[in-house]
Amino acid sequence: MATHAVLEALAVDYKLVEIDLAKGQQKSLEYLAINPNGKVPTLIHHFQGQDHVVYESAAILLYLLDQHLDSGLSPRLASPKRGAYYQTLFWMSNTLQEAANRWAHPEFYIEPDKHSNLEESLALIVEKARQELARCWQIIDDDLAKQGPWLLGDSLSGADFHLFMIAYWSRRYGSKAQDFTHLNQHIKAMLQLNAIQKMMMQEGLTFNID
Repeated sequence: MATHAVLEALAVDYKLVEIDLAKGQQKSLEYLAINPNGKVPTLIHHFQGQDHVVYESAAILLYLLDQHLDSGLSPRLASPKRGAYYQTLFWMSNTLQEAANRWAHPEFYIEPDKHSNLEESLALIVEKARQELARCWQIIDDDLAKQGPWLLGDSLSGADFHLFMIAYWSRRYGSKAQDFTHLNQHIKAMLQLNAIQKMMMQEGLTFNID
């Protein structure tokens, strides 16, 4: 989602190849040959006769926007805001998304044969993940309250697209981004962007928010 929307925002030519996760296409030998991590998304950048592969959403955003420094979607290399930009993307990838993964897929974090009560163990992982999600949303909400409307203040950046993606996922989580005042406003602002609207239309997505 985030990569797709940023490509739309940059107005560059690209080819979108959909991977059916329900069918496990991300684990196919063909896909693993490109991205051995077996996850989406993956960017293949055709440049000067060579294919350059980048995976991990945050890394793709950084790479894409470094190719288009005049887009205004990332701070200049010498800007002090560059540190906050890196920090926010890495924190979302390593902390917020990790909590999201534990909530959505607790079975990945447990060895069933080592637990006498599997359901209780899974429920505990989910509840701890919910608590961590709530803590993370509150941190972001507080930051937006202080310096919004965007994560870096007055300037929309790739980090906002990344946040929108996780906020969208959280619609089904035990702790939802949209339930926090300033995050709710951020989501609504993102939904007004042409790039987000085009991405959601192409992917057949909707985001109903109060």
